[in-house]
Amino acid sequence: MTAEKGTRLIIAVDGPAGSGKGSVCRSVADRFGLAYLETGAIYRAVGLIALEQGLDAPESLAEAAAEMPFTFRALGGGNYGAFLGEREISDDLRREEVGERASQVSAIPDVRQALLGFQRGYGGSDDAILDGRDVGTVVCPDAGLKIFLTASLEARAERRALELQAKGEPVSLREVSARMAARDARDSGRSHAPLKPAEDAVIVDTTPMTKSESIERVAALISQKISNR
Repeated sequence: MTAEKGTRLIIAVDGPAGSGKGSVCRSVADRFGLAYLETGAIYRAVGLIALEQGLDAPESLAEAAAEMPFTFRALGGGNYGAFLGEREISDDLRREEVGERASQVSAIPDVRQALLGFQRGYGGSDDAILDGRDVGTVVCPDAGLKIFLTASLEARAERRALELQAKGEPVSLREVSARMAARDARDSGRSHAPLKPAEDAVIVDTTPMTKSESIERVAALISQKISNR
């Protein structure tokens, strides 16, 4: 199920934290042989650099975003790793403090502009799936398929709390829920590239779904798009 010669399918998957974007997109990317980019990882990488280097000024953060040696590599078996040069930073990017800093730096227009080209050209001529907050509205507004994954705050907070606790981070559901609500408000309320569904996006509410059901729902949408082109 690869692209016909001379065509390229871009699948944009947007939605708030905890909606299941990452696990769903990694699974379908592996199934359909798609290039995959978690766009949030790019912003988290900038957030990590900001924390490690003590960067606060918008111009310094935009410069770091433009120059960082970031790559997102398939590791096999449906697994992907984020790298700065040869340093794998996958685990670092999952830290809550990095996520918080990423949400802050992603609200800076110059940072977002610095990262647009990388995202739009990702995968070269291959079919690709990108997940994030504004892929369908800003990064790839001409994407062939746009999906907006969402879920209730309660469901998303519970998923994230369990994920973090499984990694040994001592967080409470109340704490995670409060942080997620604040991040939702920040991401949805920013004037530049706010989190919202594209007008032509397919809305998929994963609240009542298991991970497998979410994956199969998105896989069905992709399969239909590939079959019809």
